[in-house]
Formats: sequence, structure tokens, C-alpha cells
Amino acid sequence: MNRGFYLTLMVGSFNADPAPQPVIDALTEVQVSSTVGSQAGFQLKFTIGKNSPVQQMHNTGYFDPRRRVIIAVTVNGSVEVLMDGIITKQDLTPSSSPGKSTLTITGLDLTALMDFIDLTGIPYPALPKFLIVEAILAKYLVLGVVPVALPASIPNFENPLDHFIKQQGTDYSYVTSMAREEGAVFYLDPGPQPGQSLAYYGPDISKLFAGVQPALSINFDSTTNIDSLSFSYDGTLATQYFVTIIEPNTKIPIPIPVPNIDILKASNAAHAPTPLKSQQLTPTANESPMGAALAGLAALFKSFDVVSGSGQLDVLRYGRVFKARQLAAVRGAGDYYDGKYYVKSVTHNIKRGEYKQSFTLSRGGTGSSVSTVDV
Repeated sequence: MNRGFYLTLMVGSFNADPAPQPVIDALTEVQVSSTVGSQAGFQLKFTIGKNSPVQQMHNTGYFDPRRRVIIAVTVNGSVEVLMDGIITKQDLTPSSSPGKSTLTITGLDLTALMDFIDLTGIPYPALPKFLIVEAILAKYLVLGVVPVALPASIPNFENPLDHFIKQQGTDYSYVTSMAREEGAVFYLDPGPQPGQSLAYYGPDISKLFAGVQPALSINFDSTTNIDSLSFSYDGTLATQYFVTIIEPNTKIPIPIPVPNIDILKASNAAHAPTPLKSQQLTPTANESPMGAALAGLAALFKSFDVVSGSGQLDVLRYGRVFKARQLAAVRGAGDYYDGKYYVKSVTHNIKRGEYKQSFTLSRGGTGSSVSTVDV
């Protein structure tokens, strides 16, 4: 669509094929959103005429819900798959002016397919939860989805004769509920090639092992590479959690504070915030010590980082696609807010001749944990 980047759009029923040229010509806007903790989504906008090829394809069901859509971009020779999903909705806005009618296609990533059929009651005898996830996700291998499931950060071994596990709800709702209970994460990462995806279930290790992207530079004269950036520090998000277990012999309730386990959830900040609130996690009184620990760990991962940032960049100016679930350094914002951040969300906005991204950042405190950053 423009010198410096190239858009690839693929559409199909099962295996997506490159979209025909009339579809590309009618495409006016592409938006792809990826946010930690939720399904990724996309939206495509087309101009559509009464007798246009796009109208004829629309009449034959080319843009119907459940159709597969793959969106990729090539920036400076590097291919990034932004979306592998399905259409869930379409909206048509007719106009009396020629060429002004608009067809808007909306969809979600392939986890949407995992959320259509209620499979309550399927048994998984004598299997740990991460192997249950492997078994559930195996059925989506035909779509190029490769499952990677890891054990919880704190193993909780159960006697299979005491608790016979049965699925509750759809594949997606069941896997995400297990992730919440274990302090794990579940998400779909498209790529590295069109038609391939990685389905990850396990501890949130992205903050520890994610690659660091080139620094976001603001107020750096000619080396400034973003359009805007702002920060917020919300102290009310700093919370001290407690779990309570019942000592099996004396039956005395024992409150246990949940420590801030930086080895599992690095803050990337020099100074941790002082907790302003305390919260009792319930119900945990009848949990085993391991079960209570898992409840506390889940709360720790769900807690919000106190410092957040938001901004916008031009991809061609930045030089590459900015990605969520990775680290990024900030420079030029002052000692209080400079340093490394975790990228919580990214929204790609692509128009003919323009490729911009809006993003949000987060970390656990103030001040930089590093003295230098990569540019």
C-alpha cells in the first residue's frame, strides 16, 4: 500500500487464500488490536458499489461470519503476521452517492472458534491441568494452531480419585478459567508464517524472557521516533493480598500475606510503590496450602501495574512493527518515567499510504531499573 510496507490479506473458508485484486482495491482501512488478557480482534473497511466485484462477492458469502482472515505486513523486508482469525460480524452502510457505500468486516482471532460449542461434561481422568489443555487444543492443529502448555508456577498435585475433572463450558472458557485459577495465562500468538499460530498456556514468562524492542524516544530532536506519549501513576492499584488457610490439626485460620514475587512478575522499575490497600482473597479457607498459594499467585498476576503509559507511533518512522507482550524502553520522558516497560496492548491502524500504531505500556513502579537502553 506504500513504499516501506506491504499488506497481505488472505480470506477463505478453511485455508485462507490471497484476496483477489478487486478486494484489495476496495480496501480502505485495516485495524488490528492485540491486548494482554483478551482476544485479539480486527476490522476491515471496504468501499462497495451496487454492481462492483466486491458486491458480487458479498452476495456469494465471501465476507460471511466464520470465514477465515489472515492479515500480515512486510516492513523493511520483515514479515509480521498481525491476525489469524475469523469473521464474526459485518455491517453495511449504503449511500446514495456513487462509491460511498461502506462494508465493515469485524472479527476475532482463532480463539473465537474455541468458544462456539459447549462441551460441558467431557471427562479428563488422571491428567494434570496443563495436559488437559494440550488435549483440548490438539483438535485445532488442523488450523495450524500449535499448542504449548506448561505446568503452573506452583504445582498442585491432586489425587485423581478424589477429584474427577470434567470440562465446564466451551474450550475457550474452560481453558481461560483454569488459567485464572492457576495464575497462568492463555493466548494465541499468530505467526511466524501466515496460517500458523502458537497457543500458549502456562506461567506469564513474557515479562522475563520477552525480547526488548528498540527504544521509544520522545523529545530527542531528530532521533524522536514516536508521535505522542503520556504517563499515569495510580497509587490505588498497589494492593497487598492475603490468603487464609485452615491449619488441619488446630482448625485455626492463618492469614498469609502474598509477597511481590519479582522473579515471576518483574516490575522493570527501580522503586516499588507502597501498597495503599489490603485485600483478603476468598474463598481460600478450605484450600490446601498449595491451593491457597495458587490463589495468591493468580491475584498477583491479575493485579494492575501502578504506572501506565500510552502513545502513538508511525511504523515507517519507528522502523519496525511494535508488538504487544514484549518489553520496550522509553527515553526522553525524565528520570521518573524513563526505562523499560511491558507492552500491554497495540492497535494497528493501516490506511492507504499510512501505517500507525497506538499502544499502552505498564510497569510496577517508578524510576528506571537500567542505566542504558538499546536504540
